[in-house]
Amino acid sequence: MNVDAPVKRRGRPRKDQAPADKPSPDAPEDRPSAIQRMGRPTKYRDEFVVMLLEYFSQPPMKTVTTVDKEGNKVEKTVPAMFPTLARFAANLGVTTETLHDWATAKNPDGTQKNPTFSYAYKKAKDLQQANLVEGTLAGAYNSTFAIFTAKNVLGWRDKVEQEITGKD
Repeated sequence: MNVDAPVKRRGRPRKDQAPADKPSPDAPEDRPSAIQRMGRPTKYRDEFVVMLLEYFSQPPMKTVTTVDKEGNKVEKTVPAMFPTLARFAANLGVTTETLHDWATAKNPDGTQKNPTFSYAYKKAKDLQQANLVEGTLAGAYNSTFAIFTAKNVLGWRDKVEQEITGKD
């Protein structure tokens, strides 16, 4: 055992002693003066705009051809999968929060970072609303599902009128 070796202590270094792995405040910095980006790079791609609009443009009903027991082809109209931001995000390998961040991201000067995606995101919500209304009217979706979805996904609310009367 070397008696002259410095003793390694646990915990924070004392104020008068800089840690060995960190340069002292007086040492020149090797870092560039520009602000460096931190974190994982974004997965955002410009082609997501077209993919988003295509995904939400699907009709509420689709025609499926099946073969019956006698071998005859039978065409049947069935409900299509209801498009959601959660499913679209999962297909991209991100979350709905990430989609929202891409749609609302701003540059340091206050301009939209992804203006075409922001527009497509709003348009997708409009297409989703149209799909829900038209699909429910066509019988593709259960009315209870439609009401629940309209209130919780699209932000619809029941209109409650209150009239306050009292003595004048």
